[in-house]
Amino acid sequence: MIALEAAGVGTWTWDIATDEIIWDRLALALYGLEPAEFSGRRFDTKKFVHPDDRERVRADVREALASADELDTEYRVVRPRNGGIRHLRARGRVFRDAEGRPVRVAGAFWDVSDRKKVEEQLSHEQFILRTLAERLPDKIYFKDTESRFVWASHQTLVLFGTNDPAQVLGKTDFDFFREEHARAAFEDEQKIIRTGEPLVNLEEHERWTDGRETWVSTTKMPLHDAAGRIIGTFGLSRDITERKQAEAQLARYAEELRRRNEELEQDLGMARELQNALMPRQYPCFPHDAAPRDSALHFSHFFNASTAVSGDFFDILDLSDNAAGIFICDVMGHGVRAALVAAIVRALVGELKGIGHQPAEFLAQLNAKLSGILKQTDIPMFASAFYVVADLATSEMRYANAGHPNPLCVRHEPGDARAIPLNHCKRGPVLGMFENAEYHSSQMPLTVHDRVLLFTDGLFEVEGADGELYDQNCLLRAVNRRANLTAAEICGEVLAEIRQFSAKNQFDDDVCLVALEVERLGV
Repeated sequence: MIALEAAGVGTWTWDIATDEIIWDRLALALYGLEPAEFSGRRFDTKKFVHPDDRERVRADVREALASADELDTEYRVVRPRNGGIRHLRARGRVFRDAEGRPVRVAGAFWDVSDRKKVEEQLSHEQFILRTLAERLPDKIYFKDTESRFVWASHQTLVLFGTNDPAQVLGKTDFDFFREEHARAAFEDEQKIIRTGEPLVNLEEHERWTDGRETWVSTTKMPLHDAAGRIIGTFGLSRDITERKQAEAQLARYAEELRRRNEELEQDLGMARELQNALMPRQYPCFPHDAAPRDSALHFSHFFNASTAVSGDFFDILDLSDNAAGIFICDVMGHGVRAALVAAIVRALVGELKGIGHQPAEFLAQLNAKLSGILKQTDIPMFASAFYVVADLATSEMRYANAGHPNPLCVRHEPGDARAIPLNHCKRGPVLGMFENAEYHSSQMPLTVHDRVLLFTDGLFEVEGADGELYDQNCLLRAVNRRANLTAAEICGEVLAEIRQFSAKNQFDDDVCLVALEVERLGV
């Protein structure tokens, strides 16, 4: 008895005939009772046993009395003083008479609340881990030191095409995958077992025996027993097949894009070379039989494309021994589209050389032809242009404007040299917008040593480092400061000044600059 009390075990005896129970002091204490409060009373499950356990306890007692010699049950008791709940375990022996009828049950109680609390906590943790393992889309598995599966989550079983653990447990990767992948996985796991070093986020290319190919991101760890010995491995694999397929597709797209860009660059490079080839390499001489140094008219030019090809261009028409036509054009926009329209304009200019002596008619015919072509497209396009005829026989310039910046004429006056904007002619509409547009010619005297500069707007629409714009007035002042230089020298120094002014030390837009210098008249 002393040993039972020391162990916290209370004893009880139930006389079935009188339905009386005798509890010892410790048994009563387990129920939260004093000896005077219960001894000899009939046991009332409604008073002491938790409502949720009563019917089960009654069933256990009935079963023990009917067919067993032992009673073994657990239940909760509600203590009458404070309503506290404790878990008790009751074990007893059934004593029977000569006829086999139960006459008495004797046994013991002890408190198992702490054990039940631990069991409930363990059960809850197992529930959480089981839920985590079964609900995660990732595949979780445990293997022994021979890399045989000893546990596999539901998702892992599904991956292997089954819901039956017996179809997977005890097997290895060699039973599911082709030799190449199975061997690599086996060697990785054996290395983990030898070194204790995990593998984290390893991307594996899985090749199955049925021909499938999948990708997973795998983390594998060493599995230790309670003593810290490595007894296998466990891992988590996440399917990344879609991601790897998308990456492969993107790589194919990138390679195709790279190839097409390379082809485009080659095409644009060829287009650029062709466009540069169409620029005058040798200027015509006036008269035709004169050597270049003896020509009555000298020319120079500068051309800059902001992209591979440009919509800016110029042409010099050899109208006669004593007349030259200088045409400059700026097609709307940049790049290939503008360059294609510029090529069309260039071809039309060559067709209209026969009326090149008449600037207004020249632009009108050019506009009509270009408008007829462009109206067949869905994208509106247009071009500004300026055309000037230098007539050495009549000592005059005739010119017409189609929405283009006015050129400058640098002229020597008595005691002075300055640039004169050719802005006293009526400016006509840009080319390609209105099929029946009208243009007007103007004229002014042409004198020896006149220098005429024709340019597109990219020359002066340049932004400086402080945000200030280099405009046409800046250009006029820059030319005037150099009015005593040759046409080629003026062009070189003005270009250098604008580049220095630019925030990027370069031109952001297409630029075309053409210079004409008169050496003599009356050819």
